[in-house]
Amino acid sequence: MPSAIANVPGRARSRKSRSTLQNLVAVNLNGNTAVRPVPQDSRWQVLTATWLGEMFDGMDASIYVLVMHQCLSELLGASAHSVVAPVGALVLAIFIIGWVIGGISCGILADYFGRSRIMLCTILLYALASGLCAFSHNWQELAFYRFLVGFGIGGEIGIGAVMVAETFKTKSRMHAASFLASSFACGYLLAALANYFIGHLGWRYLFLLGVLPALVTVYFRTKLKEPEHFEEVKREKRIARLVARASGNRLKSGGFTLPQVFARKNLHGTLVAMGLSTAAIVGYWAVLAWLPAWVTQLVGGTAVHERSLAAVTMNIGGLSGSLIAGFLVSKLGRARSFRLANLMTFCSCLLLFGTVKHYGNELLMLVFCMGFFAQMLFALLFIYVPELYDAKIRCTGVTTSITCGRTLSAAAAVLGGQLIALLNGSYASAALLVSSVYLLGAAVSFFMPGHADQTKL
Repeated sequence: MPSAIANVPGRARSRKSRSTLQNLVAVNLNGNTAVRPVPQDSRWQVLTATWLGEMFDGMDASIYVLVMHQCLSELLGASAHSVVAPVGALVLAIFIIGWVIGGISCGILADYFGRSRIMLCTILLYALASGLCAFSHNWQELAFYRFLVGFGIGGEIGIGAVMVAETFKTKSRMHAASFLASSFACGYLLAALANYFIGHLGWRYLFLLGVLPALVTVYFRTKLKEPEHFEEVKREKRIARLVARASGNRLKSGGFTLPQVFARKNLHGTLVAMGLSTAAIVGYWAVLAWLPAWVTQLVGGTAVHERSLAAVTMNIGGLSGSLIAGFLVSKLGRARSFRLANLMTFCSCLLLFGTVKHYGNELLMLVFCMGFFAQMLFALLFIYVPELYDAKIRCTGVTTSITCGRTLSAAAAVLGGQLIALLNGSYASAALLVSSVYLLGAAVSFFMPGHADQTKL
């Protein structure tokens, strides 16, 4: 028998060993290797770092909304709402386009080069660009810097949502995603408080303020390790390369990640995610974003304290709605939660912009309700969308499906500005018309896949 083995040609033995190796690797690639649990300390480190980063995203994104009229009045040399609003909408649209391009680009890069590495680059970009806004000499220069801010924020938010989704499991993941979504409202809240206390110094100081806290998170980001889901994908690719090299065959590429998001396997989920995100994002940037300018119009003058208080109230509501989203999903499921949040946001907008004519407690109460349900939608997106995609394309899928909704929100922001001009500068009338987008979100929730309450994570 030993002699028989010794007589087996070396090439045959090599083929046999390669075949065995390929079979073993095939088991690995088919998913039989479990992802190792993430240590408790690492999970909270990821959540802390992503929450802080996205809070300062919210702050940098919101500063412009708070100072838009004051800022552009100075840069344009005109203060009429019918003049400022169209330019303000255009700058906002350019910011959102940067968000779209940055979100998709950075999502793709994160699937190839790692979540934490790309996320660190995004925060440095938007912190620097936010500071440059303070030195703008005209609205075109401001628009360019806001594009860069949007690029960085777009990449950071999507990747952060994926990192949290891949780090936490089961019910804890829903609550972690809800907590992460509350960061944006906290950032807006921080910007509103800053505007309340130092807004009288001028809008340039607020943009400079946006740089400092963002840089604090760089320390936390440098300590982050890649999620085990991404490390598992890297191991699978490495093994596949070794097998191909051992067998003398050319390694077949898995394909570019972006087309896979729209492949037949993922198309239904992607289209649903795009519909849900479109309603949430268009509503936020073409309805809620006009709140400070509308309050200024109601009160007259600069209304620093009034619009700051309204923004604080809205974001306290948004913070509350984000934190409750995880509990709501556990009780109602994903589809019903989306439906409820969209319908209640629409009703809040209808009452606020349709009935309130003066600044007061009634306005603040409805602003709280509007912020509560509108921000809850983003928490629901953070919970649901990462579940739709496999780890190898998850960042691309999440950033593409969510940020594609921002393409329409950019158009809606521009049209909203034109609509305000056509309606003789009436922010309330324009917001009433555009808020119907939340009905689209409620309708899309009926088309969520049948496995909407199951997960790939």
